[in-house]
Amino acid sequence: MTGWPRVLTVGVLALFFVVGFFGLVLSKGLSGNPSPQREDQCELLASTSDPGAAVLEPQNTWSNFAYLVVGAVILYRSRTLLGAMVGLNLEFEFLFSSLYHSKLTSGFQTIDVAWIYVLLLSLIAYGIQSLLSRKVSLFAEFPEDTAYPTFTAPVFIALGICTVVIALGILMEVLSFESTRTTSVLVGVVAALLIAGLIFAGLPGGNAGAIVVTIVQIVAVGIPTLIFKFSDGKGNHFLFFPNLCCPKAALQSHSGWHILSAVLVAIAYDFFANFSGDGQVFSIS
Repeated sequence: MTGWPRVLTVGVLALFFVVGFFGLVLSKGLSGNPSPQREDQCELLASTSDPGAAVLEPQNTWSNFAYLVVGAVILYRSRTLLGAMVGLNLEFEFLFSSLYHSKLTSGFQTIDVAWIYVLLLSLIAYGIQSLLSRKVSLFAEFPEDTAYPTFTAPVFIALGICTVVIALGILMEVLSFESTRTTSVLVGVVAALLIAGLIFAGLPGGNAGAIVVTIVQIVAVGIPTLIFKFSDGKGNHFLFFPNLCCPKAALQSHSGWHILSAVLVAIAYDFFANFSGDGQVFSIS
């Protein structure tokens, strides 16, 4: 499926998540937590001026739309099931993270953290498959003329990987893995795959241009992402950078983390797509 039919399909899917979010957040059946424990977030609660506010952290909620936008673009560009899984999990992360920051309840926080694991695991799976595709064709691709992949062995393998990724991500949260440490380990695995890709790109016959572009992108986006992530909350700071906790700031540090981390996922996806010939976010080809 290409052209407008694909745009319409991806657009309807994104609209489904948007409608689901507003339907849930505005429903009277979901109540917010009036006294949340937020060690790593500083945004002033909307309930301080409006006790009946449906969204407790406005900036930290609306910034999650970055995940939705990047996820939709990846879904549109990718021609592989595991690539599409990355895009779809970004859209799920939009839903769960925005619901958590709207209500600040422990239940939504649990599923938010679990889906961060699922998202990173899906990116790892896509990265491994992309690097392996340099030698072996392992991709389950969408045919050009239909909306569905043909049901072949690679398709069932990809669907199995998707199932395992979701189950493993949820299980890691259910087993109470420490979130910062677990997320750091998963990010480290993604980084190791990126380094392996950079090495492959530098080999004879590799795409050396991808090395320069990727390094520039990661440095330009990655450093401020880390600053936003680890300098929010009272007393926290990243290396020698100052603490960014300011409840009334025009841009909340956690909001910046949402936006830039979505961009980082797109950068990592694009780099892995170099090896498979999959559609890229920052390309119109």
